Amino acid sequence: MHRTIFYAQGGGQPSDTGAIGPVDQDPTFEVSLVRKTPDGRFLHFGKFLDAASPFVTGQSVVQKVDDSKRNYHSRLHTAGHIVGLAMQLLMPDKKKVKANHFPREASMEYEGLLYNEHKPVIQEKVDELVRLDLPILISWLQGVVQVGDGEGPEEGSHNGRTRIASIGGLDHNPCGGTHVARTSLVGSVVIRKISRQKGISRVSYDVTPGIEA
Repeated sequence: MHRTIFYAQGGGQPSDTGAIGPVDQDPTFEVSLVRKTPDGRFLHFGKFLDAASPFVTGQSVVQKVDDSKRNYHSRLHTAGHIVGLAMQLLMPDKKKVKANHFPREASMEYEGLLYNEHKPVIQEKVDELVRLDLPILISWLQGVVQVGDGEGPEEGSHNGRTRIASIGGLDHNPCGGTHVARTSLVGSVVIRKISRQKGISRVSYDVTPGIEA
């Protein structure tokens, strides 16, 4: 396809799912995964609902994203940034090394050791940031840069620019993922547990209600 509205898996976030079909017709292709190739192409994986209805070159199609799943993934991603900001405010010496915003796996990893007694402290700060209803601000910087706790220089980069996500102007992180508009829209963020391995601490989290709600 020449253009897509589907979010491709990356930046610690799963891809959108949904359906594609001819204009003014029911969807004929179910999208289960979207990936971006190194040369910038977007590959849509899935299955045809009717084996006799493949698309043809030049055909116009309608793309439909699963709204409930997109919203759930956006809430998880924003919640990860909230946890990251809470850690930045509470323990600025802890360097983030990895972020995972996948359902049932969501976590933020940091250099150094965190212990169970840190859990209620982090939870309290996270709750405060959610309660403040801070806006999620998206901006673009010219050039491929790294600021804040971005995953790497390529995170959020597109056509020589870098996309920056900020919670109320309190942090600035390169990010290409989807987000809700304000911190209150994530629902409740729950710090599930803190684990440690080889000098790295993992802060696991989840959001409620889940996608079924």
